[in-house]
Formats: sequence, C-alpha cells, structure tokens
Amino acid sequence: MSTINKIKKVLHIVIFSIVFISCEEDVTNDITLNSIERLVIEGGIERKADNTTQVIKLTKSIPFLDNSDNPFVSDAIVTVSDGNTTWNFVYTQNGNYTNNNLLPEIGKTYTITIVWNNETYVGSDTLNEVPPFDNFYYEFEEETFITDSGYFLKFDSTDPIGVENYYYYRVFKNDIFTIVPDPGNSETLIVTDRFFDGQQRIGINPNEEVSFEIGDVAKAQQLGISKKYYQFLFELFTQTGNQGISFVGNPPPASIRSNIINTSNPTNRILGYFYAVDIEEDSILIE
Repeated sequence: MSTINKIKKVLHIVIFSIVFISCEEDVTNDITLNSIERLVIEGGIERKADNTTQVIKLTKSIPFLDNSDNPFVSDAIVTVSDGNTTWNFVYTQNGNYTNNNLLPEIGKTYTITIVWNNETYVGSDTLNEVPPFDNFYYEFEEETFITDSGYFLKFDSTDPIGVENYYYYRVFKNDIFTIVPDPGNSETLIVTDRFFDGQQRIGINPNEEVSFEIGDVAKAQQLGISKKYYQFLFELFTQTGNQGISFVGNPPPASIRSNIINTSNPTNRILGYFYAVDIEEDSILIE
C-alpha cells in the first residue's frame, strides 16, 4: 500500500473516528485493540463551482491492528434534508452513496439520516460561505531547517469583516489529495479568523509539507467550515500528528465523538463526521 493511501486511510478513519471530546469525559471505553465493528462515514455536502454530485461513503470499522481495507457498506438507506426538501442517496459502488439533484445553499443546515442494521443515525452541519482567492500562484523556496526546497502553492484571500469564519486547506498533487501527519497540522491546515477578521492575507501556504516539481499540477482548496467541524478536525490532526499512529486503516487510540447520533442505540456510535462545506478551488501547472 502506498504511503499516500496509508495516510489517506488513517485520516479517513480519524475523520470517521473523530468526535469533539469534553476534557471531563472518560473515553477509556473507546481505547481498545479489538474495537467493536462500527459504521464509518466519510464525506458530506460540498458546494463547489463544478460539483454536481454529492457523495457519502460508508464503511465498517476494523480492529486497531488490522491492516486490511475497511469493508464497504452497501445496504444502508441514506437521505439528506434541509428541513424543506429531502434527497435520497443511491448506492453506486465502493461504499459510495450519491445524489445529483442536491444544490447546496449558503446558510442552510443539512441533516443526514442513515438507516443500517435496524438502527438510525442522525447528524447535521451548517454550510458557511468561503471567500474567493484574490490571487493564486506558486513560489520557489530554498531548503530550510524544516522544509525541503521546491515549489510551493500560495494564495491571497480577504476574510469577510464581522463574520466568525473557520477555514480548512486541502492540497492536491497531480489530482491526488496529499497530506503528511505533522504536529503542526492542527495550527496550519485549519484556522480561525480570530486574529485577522476582515483582513486580506497575502502568501498563504495551504500546506507547508507539500512541495511541487516542474511539470506537476498543483491544486488547492480553501474550505469554509462550521465551528464544530473545525473542532473535529483539530482533534483529528492532534491525534494523527502527536501520537505516532501507524499508517494503516484502523481507528486511533481514542476515538473522537461524531456529530452523528445513533438514535436507536446511543452506545453504538458511528465514526466520522458529516460536514457541509463551501469550497474555493484553483489549480496551476508548475513550469
């Protein structure tokens, strides 16, 4: 299994296993090498210029030391509602449930309902608008104590004034989502506008761990996310960056509570987070 795929797997499971945990909550029961099989969700509602298909992926968790792929779930009933309209998601393949009719709207709260194994799971997230790129480019940087030399993506963007915003940055190298577990991810890949409300930021590097070479196609996304999803990702990146998790597709030592609740059996938790995000995206050829 390639390093990138392993990284994606652990992030997926952490993204599945993530729940914002109160510092007073005892999570001992979540730490186990022979974890109970749980439903795992990956994906959410994405508002993007060229996106016409919404995708929700469902799999089943595997024991912590298991190196196999997560089994796909193909027999769930998946719907998403904005309070007025309900969209049915149809199973296609590889655990993916899709819908081509849902056109996300800013400010709407989307609620997912999953029925599987005679149990019902429900969770919601709100879609917050993301500002556009003012400029999108790359720069060559010499080797430093902490980074290799190479070409790095940069962009400028202006934060809306008087609005509490949370951002998540994703980088793709030749159309492959690329991320390196690092203790700094919880501070660099996700940010709040607490210290730059209403300001234009110049030369934002969406991921300092990812460099490019001549001929690469570099793509970056700036996501507008909810506060709860920001908290979820903070816990995710803290675990993957600080606890030395091996890059196999199994849950981290302590799961993070999802925003999805099992209304039939609350003790049988789902892993993962159902999100609603607005995406600003651009790409450039390194030449």
